[in-house]
Amino acid sequence: MTAATLVFLGTVRTGSDAPAATALAVRDGRVLALGDGARALARTADEVIDTGDGLLMAAFGDGHAHPLFGGLETFGPQIKELDSVEAIVAEVGRWARRHPEAQWIVGASYDPALAPDGEFDARWLDAAVPDRPVVLRAHDYHTVWCNTEALRRAGVTEATPEPRLGWIVRRADGTPLGTLREWHACDLVLDQVPARDEDELVEAIRRAGQA
Repeated sequence: MTAATLVFLGTVRTGSDAPAATALAVRDGRVLALGDGARALARTADEVIDTGDGLLMAAFGDGHAHPLFGGLETFGPQIKELDSVEAIVAEVGRWARRHPEAQWIVGASYDPALAPDGEFDARWLDAAVPDRPVVLRAHDYHTVWCNTEALRRAGVTEATPEPRLGWIVRRADGTPLGTLREWHACDLVLDQVPARDEDELVEAIRRAGQA
């Protein structure tokens, strides 16, 4: 029998009282064997992954929703279904021209896979909106892509220290690229965005309920 994936690692926690195993074989989403039985399948496996001192343990997919975030997405540029950086930049530019009153341009949620390593450059957004801050959130809502004006308003520069929980993606010279990861980094910019008032938040929930 051929295992679709054979994972070698220091510890396989099974959740039972049995001693931890040292290998796990899986095919088509099902466990084939543990320990020596899994190792015996290595020669015919489609893929062998050695994780060294890593740990493998059972987990679950946490399916959940953020209706408020979903409703707020409708207030800004519609970028969720766009499949290229160029399309996102174009939509942000169109939205900015239609809404000259907007002090900040806030949108969501872009696909982080559209740029190598998920690293998006502020200058790409500068080409569409150079004079107002732009902040876009990725699908995971743990990543922000912003333009140079947003970084300037937030005071994020090459001298800004790395936040405790998160990091600032930087160019080779240390200047911020335009991508911020995880909450403490994202909040450097998001904390500068004017808060929505109560009526807007209620409207966002209403829109989310109609989606």
